[in-house]
Amino acid sequence: MGILSRLSEQRASAHPRDPVIAEWFSGGGSSVTGLSVTPDTAMRVTAVYRAVSILSQTYASLPLGVYRQLANGGKERDRAHPLDEVLTRSPNRWQTSFEWREMMSGHFALRGRCYSEIISTGGKAVAELIPLHPDRIKPFRAPDGYLAFEYTPADGPRRIILQSEMHFMHGLTVGADGITPLSPIGCCREAIALALATEEHGARLFRNGTRLGGVLKMPGRLKDDLARKDLLKSWKEAYSGVQNSGKTALLEEGMAWESLGMTNEDAQFLESRKLQNAEIARIFGVPLHMLSDLDRSTNNNIEHQGMEYVTHTVRPGAIRREECMERDLLAGSSARTHCIWFDLDGLMRGDSAARASFNGTMLQNGVFNRNEVRISEGKNPSDAPGMNDYTVQTNMAMIQLLEAINKAAGLKTEKDTTNEQA
Repeated sequence: MGILSRLSEQRASAHPRDPVIAEWFSGGGSSVTGLSVTPDTAMRVTAVYRAVSILSQTYASLPLGVYRQLANGGKERDRAHPLDEVLTRSPNRWQTSFEWREMMSGHFALRGRCYSEIISTGGKAVAELIPLHPDRIKPFRAPDGYLAFEYTPADGPRRIILQSEMHFMHGLTVGADGITPLSPIGCCREAIALALATEEHGARLFRNGTRLGGVLKMPGRLKDDLARKDLLKSWKEAYSGVQNSGKTALLEEGMAWESLGMTNEDAQFLESRKLQNAEIARIFGVPLHMLSDLDRSTNNNIEHQGMEYVTHTVRPGAIRREECMERDLLAGSSARTHCIWFDLDGLMRGDSAARASFNGTMLQNGVFNRNEVRISEGKNPSDAPGMNDYTVQTNMAMIQLLEAINKAAGLKTEKDTTNEQA
């Protein structure tokens, strides 16, 4: 009996068919508000949608490649490596690299895990990467110590996929089994449920028309319902709608208009929506200004918040992705000689003045040559003489070396001048 048969028998009774159990595996569940919070319903919250879009599109747009590790500790891009084309051009037959990475990162942001089945054909260890929906996958530990994955497609029989056949990425894993990662939506469902509840409350409020702009007051009473309807109809025709805004009302028979301003409940409702934006930004590690909430942002601190986003959110995520791809996709000798790397330099750039200052410092201290600076700025290297040379300033040197430096430059030292005068 093969290992797949044994694993299939082992997992035969473990698949969650009940919709409530399936909801639990997807990282969702009911909240105190009574609303069911799942990754799909969470995306109805605009702040969640925007945060997930920012994260997934950030990783999808970063320069990515397979690099050969050099003996001197450096690395160089190996575009001829078969995996480089899969990762950067065509991971499968219907997705671009951007689309595949965006989908994988979107799954990870919402569910804390993502999966792609590795297809090996034509002598290639990795010919295609087929994304699989995380809700249809249950990881477990196989008898040999590696992981295996129970996959139930929408149409087709359940099957077992071995770790060697799966590229996967798991997030924070602190559970008792040491395998199943935490779902951000599941852990923070109450915060997202409150955002859903406030949006639903606002929608119902406007649907039911319970928010009045004002009231008409008059002494006495109208004689019947018909008179009331006629008065309201004439008022709406004269003063309702955008086209009638700003008109002067003519009131007769002691009538008076009393505007109903924002109540304390209205103010608290708006404040709670802003608070939920901050909660959602905290969950996903996205700066609040990226969710279009600029209340506490200034021109001075937005750039620093962007740098913090790269340092504390994007960089750890990039390292996680690099290591998972190296573990799953680099096979044979390539596992020892190559690495996979995201280039974060573009994200770390400041404004033009900050970049000019940084590049100038790197040039003056011999860290970069001029062509390296041109490449970092998106320009082609130049063939002009000296563009590949490293230069340093010589106006700062140890005192004991000044005499040797002056002699090498053909300059007279103080000692030479004294000897000539003697």
